[in-house]
Amino acid sequence: MSKPNSKKPSSGDVDEPLIDVNIDTTAEIPVPTRLIDQVLGQEKAVALVKKASIQRRNVLLIGEPGTGKSMLGAAMAELLPREDLEDILCVPNRKDTNTPKIVTVGSGEGRRIVDRYTEKSAKGQNLRMILSLIIPLAVMLYVIFVPLRDPDSRPLLVLTGLFVSFFSFLMMSQLRSRQENLVPKLLVDTSQQTHAPFNDATGAHAGALLGDVRHDPFQSGGLGTPAHERVEAGLIHKSHKGVLYCDEIGTLAMRTQQQLLT
Repeated sequence: MSKPNSKKPSSGDVDEPLIDVNIDTTAEIPVPTRLIDQVLGQEKAVALVKKASIQRRNVLLIGEPGTGKSMLGAAMAELLPREDLEDILCVPNRKDTNTPKIVTVGSGEGRRIVDRYTEKSAKGQNLRMILSLIIPLAVMLYVIFVPLRDPDSRPLLVLTGLFVSFFSFLMMSQLRSRQENLVPKLLVDTSQQTHAPFNDATGAHAGALLGDVRHDPFQSGGLGTPAHERVEAGLIHKSHKGVLYCDEIGTLAMRTQQQLLT
């Protein structure tokens, strides 16, 4: 059996490149524009992600840190079609104000709907503001300048005028707030998205992941926030038609894992 060659490599062998390339700097190396083409050494995972993006399937990746799992997730978002994106609106329910409705529309349509309702509300608000000023002013001018048969009754009439003016202003304010409450809330806006969304939900708690409803301390007297305005979208809603990436899924609560994986 021959002994292994113990000859040390010469300095020329050490300086010899491993591959024969003719470049001066790494800036000369072409980088693919698609993120999926930048993933190296994970050919099987790349093929799986491409197939899942076509079939709209979920993907479970298992691997050590640094093997490209999150990069594959972001790459999958680029593969999903932009034209399938949808906006999500939360609109008031006229039959039950405590149970708002969730509506999905085409990408960019949600912003146009909100702008249309906001413009309509602003026009009505200007008219009601003018009336809320004119009616009390007319009542007070009538009370002050109209001659009375009994001058002693003027203080009582002034108080009555003040009450009517205040009541008119209060009613106009209530009408204004009701009109403003009809404006839908845009939960998810995809009008500025260049591709399907990618959201990293690693370590997110249940509220941030699944959405929440904010508490309203003023629930009576017309001072409260409408129910549809208190709805907050979660990452699972913001990832609609896109990719929701959850690393270390075992750290989530068991119930949250079941909601995500079933």
